[in-house]
Amino acid sequence: MKEDKLIEMRNKIEAQTRIMQEMMHKISVLENLIISVMEVIKRLGEYEKIAEQLNKELNDKKANTKETN
Repeated sequence: MKEDKLIEMRNKIEAQTRIMQEMMHKISVLENLIISVMEVIKRLGEYEKIAEQLNKELNDKKANTKETN
């Protein structure tokens, strides 16, 4: 291979590496945000009631899906 082609390939790999590092950073920031939001929601007064209702709805959907199949 010519040296120009190798340099071009190296540059592309470096660019992809930077993009992946940025994506990993953004995912980490998003994870921290989600954890923080969850903690705020848990501190709301009706969290337990809402969580139970969501679990019941999820279980109902699973039961309906099993009956359909």
